[in-house]
Amino acid sequence: MEHTPSPSGPRLVRFTEPTESAFSLLLPEGWHAEGGVARGASEPRPWYRVLSPGRGAELRGSDPRVPPSFLAPSFGAMGMFMPGVAVRPYAPPEAFAEEYARHFARERGAGAFMVTAVRDPEVILGDDPRPETRPRVQLMVQQGAAFAGVAFECPDRGLSGLVDVFTLRMEGPMGLSWSPFITALVGPSAQWAHAKATLLRVAHSYTTNPAWQQHQSAMMQMQHQATMETIQAGTRVMQMQHQSGMEAVRAHAQRAAIAAQTSAEVSAMQSQSWRDQQASGDEVHRRSVNAVRETVDLYDPATGR
Repeated sequence: MEHTPSPSGPRLVRFTEPTESAFSLLLPEGWHAEGGVARGASEPRPWYRVLSPGRGAELRGSDPRVPPSFLAPSFGAMGMFMPGVAVRPYAPPEAFAEEYARHFARERGAGAFMVTAVRDPEVILGDDPRPETRPRVQLMVQQGAAFAGVAFECPDRGLSGLVDVFTLRMEGPMGLSWSPFITALVGPSAQWAHAKATLLRVAHSYTTNPAWQQHQSAMMQMQHQATMETIQAGTRVMQMQHQSGMEAVRAHAQRAAIAAQTSAEVSAMQSQSWRDQQASGDEVHRRSVNAVRETVDLYDPATGR
């Protein structure tokens, strides 16, 4: 960890994500930090957890236990769900924020929980004085992101906290998917204003490693290309199967036509054979009658009659 002097307040220490050097944070000396990069079916997601020396205050940036993407339970164009993506109905950010806040409170040992306020985007932006935040949030909203949060209290534990969530919604070939990003903090209610300000300063010090980000962008581009090639190959296979099926139908129709023609020819031959047998029998019978009558047949050599 790297130490940074501060003119007022405790000395700040730089924490660098230990597995891939994906990001860094500035936190007061003596505080505990851990972090990593969660990888699943979608893009890699950095996460961190910061605790005060007595563990009374806690900050979470994302949570590796939360799936990076959810898929609304509906069948897409291919009639199946996306592998490796959790299936559940879409939850607005304020609903998911309350769901996570209740989970957060239980993990802190609280039995009592109540939401004290709903945080809209303006309230969230009001807690972030960085000049680049508002333009970035506006751009993300234009791209389909939604921001909301909740403030909560746990009276039996003397804790206050807040959870902010922004979600990205995307319509894909498998249906609607949504990705929640969580920022959660909790601290003693008696010193909540100070704890909140300290924890938010730590959260706002988050800095992504540009080299890591560049590498991830290149990897995602390669994965996207591989996915598109897989889809194209699957489409070609389906087209070949369709063509093969049509050829099988045509071959079956041709075999049926040949079988029908053969059956008709055999039937005609059988009919002709029957007629020949009848004519032969009639001739034998006629000659037998002539013998009884003692008559003979005379044939005209010119006509055969």
